Amino acid sequence: MDQQRPRERREHTHSRESKTFRRARGKRIRTFFFFLFAFSLAWNAYGAEEQFPVGHPDQGLPRPEFLSAPYHEDPQHALNRVFRASFLATVVPAEVGLALPREHGNPSDFFRGPWYFAVRPGIPADRKLFGGDVRLLSREEFSPDEAASFARALAEVDGEMASTLKKRPALAALFQHDLLRVAQRLVEAGRNPELLRPIGAAVKRVALSPAQLSQLASTYELGLKSGSLDFPLPPDLLRMDPPVSGPYWELLRNSTSVFNAARTLAWSRVFISWPSIHGGLTDFLSAQGKGQKAEVPVGAISVLVQGVVAWDDRGFPHATPIAFDVRVKWLANRDPMSAQNRTTSRDGVQIRVYELRRESLRRGAQDRLFRPLHDDDQALFRDYGTLKHTTLAAQCTLCHRLHGVSDAYLGGFITLGPSAQPRLARTGSERLRLAEREASQFLANLEKAAKD
Repeated sequence: MDQQRPRERREHTHSRESKTFRRARGKRIRTFFFFLFAFSLAWNAYGAEEQFPVGHPDQGLPRPEFLSAPYHEDPQHALNRVFRASFLATVVPAEVGLALPREHGNPSDFFRGPWYFAVRPGIPADRKLFGGDVRLLSREEFSPDEAASFARALAEVDGEMASTLKKRPALAALFQHDLLRVAQRLVEAGRNPELLRPIGAAVKRVALSPAQLSQLASTYELGLKSGSLDFPLPPDLLRMDPPVSGPYWELLRNSTSVFNAARTLAWSRVFISWPSIHGGLTDFLSAQGKGQKAEVPVGAISVLVQGVVAWDDRGFPHATPIAFDVRVKWLANRDPMSAQNRTTSRDGVQIRVYELRRESLRRGAQDRLFRPLHDDDQALFRDYGTLKHTTLAAQCTLCHRLHGVSDAYLGGFITLGPSAQPRLARTGSERLRLAEREASQFLANLEKAAKD
């Protein structure tokens, strides 16, 4: 017995050491996962862009591993789950544009003809994740499981959660706008009618008071001050009474359906800057009114700004100062179309686009408030009814080019064409009031569809 005691003591000591080791190992594992989680949050916040970078085969598309959190710091918060379900979708596009760098051969051959029209049918291998914290909505429909999950997340946006969101009025207005855009898409596509009622209810729960909406800050002005809008634009571009400041003049025009607020739920305003050495914009408009084809000069600039139309807690629309889309276009040259013509259209029209980052707005990161897009950034476009995966340049050039069009004298400025009936704004509020009236038509249609 006495000879066995040292062994028993050793076993007892070994048992205690084993327990101590297991506890220490468990603590190290928990610590490791804690730091891994913290690192992932930091990576999302500071270490990586949501989109693939310039030069990547999927440039501009969202990284699958990135967990966007535009409306709350917790990525798994209901507000963020609603957003990701809405603005992230894995889709097989109906068409794939040959403007994607991997889809065409020698650029010198490709960019000498109507390259912007070149597409092929989409195939299962083209299936990709589209969307993210961007303007374009890639979601077309929800599967039964997705619809059930989406409805549950919407139901959570109530009570204290809705009240807390409304303490950040700009985020509440943007979240409401996102919901309404999803509803508009479902109505237009004729899909998931069962979701219209819960979406409409959530829209009302996050609605702000008229006083809150009247106090919203201009994201356009914040973007200019912070430098995230880095094109030299006047800070008072969106002013009213009078709507003219410096070289930029606001134009009223007959819009296509692409800019009808019953579809976009947004206001849009267009401004033109005219090179002084080529006479005045008023002379050009006067010539247009007389049926004369005056030529738009090289150096002319247009600015399109779009912003949120929000509904207050009484059900009335308000054109808010939350600008989410700024597009600057200028006629750089009238040289022939070629790969060497380094403009968006490859024949002289250059376009620069900026999109509001929701997550930067939430974080107060004003230096990153607007994201500049590149010509070769990719997206899933649906402006003309077909889901097409192509580049920003190809989509813009469908309308804004000099090659192969009868109105090349306009220099890609279709807003100045006779069919648009361009005329100078008088008050600066015309397009805002028009957007409110148009958007009201959609809300009435939504309420009717939700009851059917």
